[in-house]
Amino acid sequence: MHIGQIIYALRKEKGLTQEALALEADTATSNLSRIEKGQRRPSGALLERLAAALGTSVTAIYARTEGVGLSQVRSGKAAVTEEDADYSRDAIQLRQGFRDLSPGNKHLTLEFVRMLGRLQKET
Repeated sequence: MHIGQIIYALRKEKGLTQEALALEADTATSNLSRIEKGQRRPSGALLERLAAALGTSVTAIYARTEGVGLSQVRSGKAAVTEEDADYSRDAIQLRQGFRDLSPGNKHLTLEFVRMLGRLQKET
């Protein structure tokens, strides 16, 4: 996983557009786009501005690139969890959609996912 994927995931979770994040971090939107696609790495100074704009730290961003949550780094327990490790676009969209559901629909969604898991194990 590259740092751009983490920046993309954090930006989407915060509900920011590329334009808004680029403006906040004082960089061009095209530069941010290339970073998110893994075509360019941000400088240290830009990474600090991006982290601040995203409400996190550079350390937390690097920890996520390694699939480790920041709380695990601080506690010395660097075990990878599924929640910390999955920053694919599908997983991000799934989390965003889930947050927008009513409590009843969240319950139904969880039941559906559990059912799919059981069916998959049977096949």
